[in-house]
Amino acid sequence: MTLLYFQTGADNAIAVPANQLKYIDVGATDVTLVFQNPTSSANGPTISVVLTVAAGDEETVCKAVASAIAGGQGVVTIADDENSVYVTDKITACGAITIDVALGS
Repeated sequence: MTLLYFQTGADNAIAVPANQLKYIDVGATDVTLVFQNPTSSANGPTISVVLTVAAGDEETVCKAVASAIAGGQGVVTIADDENSVYVTDKITACGAITIDVALGS
């Protein structure tokens, strides 16, 4: 199993199974990875990670993340702000980690 690791600070990190990736969305200055929450059904809550990038680098980052996932084994660090480790130097920060929680759970 391949786990993707993200960290925004000393007490905010997550490792998500790569096979839970639903899609990657690119914006003008960010790349958002959306994962199926492994504890929910296919249409349930999600986990999203926003990577901050410079304008014009979003497609390069998307391809770098996809390549890392395709060739990854074990734990693959995508963005670690605490240790300044990124899958590509085009990522400037791990902007946010959001875990959606289903109502009533």
